[in-house]
Amino acid sequence: MGPNETRNVILAIVLSATIFLGFEFFYNGPARERMAEQQRAQVELQQQQQQPSAASTDSAESPSAPSAPSASGPVPRAEAINAEGSRVAIQTQEVDGSISLQGARIDDLNLRQYRETIERDSPEVTLLSPINTEFGHDAFFGWETQNGESSAALSDARSQWTAPEGARLTTSTPVTLTFDAGNGRTIRRTISIDEHFMFTITDVVHNGTSAPISVRPFGTVRRDGLPEHYKNLPIVHQGLIGAVGPNNNTRQDGFRAADKHARDRVRGRVGDDERLRDFTTQGGWLGITEHYWLTAIIPDQNERISGYFDARTQDSRNDYLAAYRGQWRDVPAGGEITYTQRLFAGAKRYEMLRTYEAGDAEHSQAPIPRFDDAIDWGHFWFLTRPFFAMLHWFGQIFAGWGIVFNFGLAILASTVVIKGLMFPLVYQSFKSMAKMRGLQPKMKEIQERYAADKQRQQQEVLKLYQTEKINPVAGCIPMLFQIPVFFALYKTLSVTIEMRQEPFVGWIHDLSARDPTSLFNLFGLLPFDASTLLGGALMIGLWPIFYGLSMWALQALSPPATDPTQAQIMRLMPLMFTVMFAAFPAGLVIYWTWSNSLSILQQYVIMRRQGVETQLDKFLKKRFGQEPTAAG
Repeated sequence: MGPNETRNVILAIVLSATIFLGFEFFYNGPARERMAEQQRAQVELQQQQQQPSAASTDSAESPSAPSAPSASGPVPRAEAINAEGSRVAIQTQEVDGSISLQGARIDDLNLRQYRETIERDSPEVTLLSPINTEFGHDAFFGWETQNGESSAALSDARSQWTAPEGARLTTSTPVTLTFDAGNGRTIRRTISIDEHFMFTITDVVHNGTSAPISVRPFGTVRRDGLPEHYKNLPIVHQGLIGAVGPNNNTRQDGFRAADKHARDRVRGRVGDDERLRDFTTQGGWLGITEHYWLTAIIPDQNERISGYFDARTQDSRNDYLAAYRGQWRDVPAGGEITYTQRLFAGAKRYEMLRTYEAGDAEHSQAPIPRFDDAIDWGHFWFLTRPFFAMLHWFGQIFAGWGIVFNFGLAILASTVVIKGLMFPLVYQSFKSMAKMRGLQPKMKEIQERYAADKQRQQQEVLKLYQTEKINPVAGCIPMLFQIPVFFALYKTLSVTIEMRQEPFVGWIHDLSARDPTSLFNLFGLLPFDASTLLGGALMIGLWPIFYGLSMWALQALSPPATDPTQAQIMRLMPLMFTVMFAAFPAGLVIYWTWSNSLSILQQYVIMRRQGVETQLDKFLKKRFGQEPTAAG
C-alpha cells in the first residue's frame, strides 16, 4: 500500500470509528443494557413482591427514606393538588404553582417560559409534582430534635403548617408559614423567591419550654421514578448531583447507578441502611438533575452538613433521594434560633447559574460553589466550555440585532472562527494535497511500470514524495483536529438549554433535535410520517443530504485512491455518513455542512494557486468549453 492509499485509509478509519463507535457506545449499547436491566429488575421485583418484605426502619417524613408508597397507586396530578385544599399559590414571570401546607412541601411548580414541545399550544414544562402522583418530585425542609441518644422529627413532610388567608408567593410578596410542634415549640418559616428560580427559606425555631432543646435542620429532594419525558442519553448526566466534599467537588450518580444500587438492595447485596453515597462537607449544594432542569437544595454555606444520595425500590419503581442534615444547635429556654437555606428549582441557564455561583453581597446571597457544574460539561470541559462561550457570545450579538435564529447564525460564525484559527495548518495540508493531485500521472506511471513488484513500487513512490517534498499524511492532520471540535459542538448542543428549541432558517425549529424532514416522503409532500416507519430509520432530512453532498464535493478535490477497493470505500463514505448524521442534532449537521463548504472553497483556491486542475475545472471545461480563471 502506497502513502497515498495510507492517507485515505487513515482518514476513513478515523471518521468511521469516531461516528460508528461513538454512536454505538453512547446510544445503542446503553439503550440495550438499560432495557435488559429493566427486564431483570421487573422479574426480581415480581418475585420479591410475592414474599414478605421487611419494612424500612426510616419513616417517610425523615430524609432517610424517599417516600411512602400509596396503597392505591399514583393519582392524577390535578387530583392530588386539589385534594389537599390547603395550599399557597406561587406566581412569578418564570414559574407558577403552589406550596402544600402539609409539610410545607414545594411540590407543584411549572416553568412558564418553557414548553414541552415547539407547538404554540404545548403545555408548560412541569418540574415538581406531589409525591403520590405518577411522576412525583418535590422538596421539603424540616427539623429534628434530640430525644435522649436518638433523634425525632420536630417537623417533617406531614407536619400541618398554617398560612395567612390569601397568602400568595410572588417576587415582591414573601409568605410566612407557621407550625406548632407542641409543648411550646413553634417554627416560623418565611419563603421568598427571586425573579428566576431561587427560593429562600428562613426558619425561626422558638423554644417556649422551660428547658433548652437541641435541634438540627434537614433538607430533602425526592423523585418517584424516572422523569416523564426521560430519554437515556449517556452524553448528558441525569440523576443525583451535588458539589460536595473537601473542595466542593462535583459528585454525580446517574439514574442508572442509582437503579443498580436499588436492585442490589432488593437482591440483598447491600444492606437496607446502606446508601448509594455518603459525604460530609461545608455548604455546597445537592439535588436531582434532568436533561435541562435542576432541583437542588443549598444549605447555609457556613453549615457543616452530612449528606447522601440514595435510591430505593417501592411500588415496582425506583425512588431517588438527595438529602442532608445540618449541625445540632441549642435553643435556650424561651429563646429562638434562625437558619436560612435555599432551593433552586428551574432551568439550567448558564448565565443565571454563573450569577448564583458568584453570589450577590448586596442582597446577602452567598456564592454557591461550582453551581454551573449543574450543566454537564463532561470530562472535556476545557473544550465544551470555550466552545459554548463562543456560541453564546455570537448568539447574544445576533439577538441584539433582533435576529430570531441567532444561535443558528452563531454556529455559522463560530465555524468561520475555527476555520480561521486552523487556516495555517489547513493551508499547508491543502498545499500538500494539491501537489499530490498534480503527481497523479507520475504515480500512475510508477504503478504501471512496477506492477509486478509492489515493494519497488512503494520505494519509487516514496522517492517521488521526497523529491517533491510532499508529506502524504498531511491531509489527515486537519481532520484529526476537527474531531475535538465535533465532540465539543455535539456536547454543547446536547446539554445546554440555550440550544433547546432554538430555531434556524426554514424547516429547522429546534437545533438540538434532528432534521424533521425525510427523503422518503419527499420532505413532507407525501401524506405519511416517515418517523413512524422502521423505528425512524427513514428520517433522512435535507440537511444530512446537504452534508453528504458537501462531503462528496470535498472528496472530489482530494487526490483519488489508486487502489480500486479503497476507491470504492471512499465513494461510499458520503452515503454512509449521510445516514449516520441523520440522527444527530440539526445544529451539528449544519455546522459540519458549513465547515465542509468552507473547506471546499479553501481547497479549491489553494489548488488553483498550485496550478492543479480539479474535478470542478473539468466539469466547467466540459460544460462551457473553457477553463475557469485561476484564483490569484
